[in-house]
Amino acid sequence: MQTTTKTTARRIALLTALPLVGALALTGCSSDDDDRDDVAAPAASAPAASAPAASAPSVASDGSSSAAATAGNDALPTAAATARKAVGSGTVTAIEQEAGGTSWEVLVVTADGREQEVHVDADGRRTTAGPTKETSDADDVAEAKRFVGAADLSVAQAASALTKTVSGTVTELGLDDHAGAVVWEGDVLDASGTKHSIRIDAGSGEVVTNTVDTDD
Repeated sequence: MQTTTKTTARRIALLTALPLVGALALTGCSSDDDDRDDVAAPAASAPAASAPAASAPSVASDGSSSAAATAGNDALPTAAATARKAVGSGTVTAIEQEAGGTSWEVLVVTADGREQEVHVDADGRRTTAGPTKETSDADDVAEAKRFVGAADLSVAQAASALTKTVSGTVTELGLDDHAGAVVWEGDVLDASGTKHSIRIDAGSGEVVTNTVDTDD
């Protein structure tokens, strides 16, 4: 009889404890959910600022002049080579833009010291007139041979030296005598339209004179 009474008491105790265990379990689950909610959510990233529209490439005020200078300076050695080929051989001793830059006049000195004149189109690729032999006396021949002998720089190298001194378009270039020395003498038209007259030593390329041409 005593055993039955103890068993009944344990069952009552267990039944009484069940609601408490369930409540604790529910409390634990609720606590876990609250912890997750308490974690601060990452702040919504601000919308990316619109990238500024790519600005159009700036164009220098002398952009067109620079393009024209490049075209003219590229054409010069081409015109010189075309003229020399038309003659057959020789040394280009002078080249000059004509008719507002629409053609080139080129002088080529052959081995006998005589000059031949050739006209070439603006891009330097096509002969438009000549070769025409120039009338030369003994003094002309001697001077031409002297110029050719002293000119270590070709016409193309001389043109490049001029544009390194003053940026612009070489409109005229030729061998000449200055203070007893042979020089390449040329004109460079800069972006503003100012003409610079430059002399460089025909052998070394050293600048001898560099002046602004003020003639109208």
